[in-house]
Amino acid sequence: MQVQEPEWFLTGRLKKVVEVFSSSMLNEAQAMATVVVDVDDTLISTDKSMQGVWREVLGREVPLEVVETLSLEQIFMKYASPEQKVRVDEFQKRFWDILLCLENVGVKLVELQEPVSFAADVLQEWSKQCILVYLTGRTENTRDLTLGQMEKFGFPTGNIQLTMLSVEDYARVRGLNPSGSTVVAAKSKLFSVISRKQNVVRVVDDFPGYFPVFKQFGVPERIGLLRPKRYSPQDYIDQGATRVVESWKQLQDDLPQPI
Repeated sequence: MQVQEPEWFLTGRLKKVVEVFSSSMLNEAQAMATVVVDVDDTLISTDKSMQGVWREVLGREVPLEVVETLSLEQIFMKYASPEQKVRVDEFQKRFWDILLCLENVGVKLVELQEPVSFAADVLQEWSKQCILVYLTGRTENTRDLTLGQMEKFGFPTGNIQLTMLSVEDYARVRGLNPSGSTVVAAKSKLFSVISRKQNVVRVVDDFPGYFPVFKQFGVPERIGLLRPKRYSPQDYIDQGATRVVESWKQLQDDLPQPI
């Protein structure tokens, strides 16, 4: 005769199995080496698409050299007309709406982006022995677009984690919530979650401003990918990078090591 176990017993046992399984997965993630890598201008060059955004917003051409060198505020003040400068809030919001692909033209401009040399080959090698986490300032509405682009460019897209911001994280720069969190703070918060759950042994990023957070969470290898037209190697070191490389080629034979 088959004995029917009470529902409360089955529910409790199932819960225990799930807890054990989840704990096992967490322990495995914490044991394996994890590498966190930025996407834009670390793996994929956005200079040409950014130039396209300025073309759409200002209705005029901004030289690529300028896009590569100056900050967003400096570009607007130099190339916006007097009439546009008066309506700065309106143009600021449209800039970010296009950049975040909230307007269809932004999706088209993504086609102008190009892979950073050697990055895909290096990450393919790293992905064979560690967990890859792409931590990007791109927003969730571009997840499928981003994964398709990365696959097209030859980056690992299987057994990876893609961690993205939300559109709401950009409310401050879009002028919708002046007292809201900064994008740097939002991305740093996501990194803190990754760092607590996984054994992060290396990070690679092109923006010096994130390195204090990487240092705060004790990541042993903090690699700055130099953007020479905007930053100096010392800018990265001063913010907490352990070293600076000019090209992904310098990392070809430099496999991450677990700690």
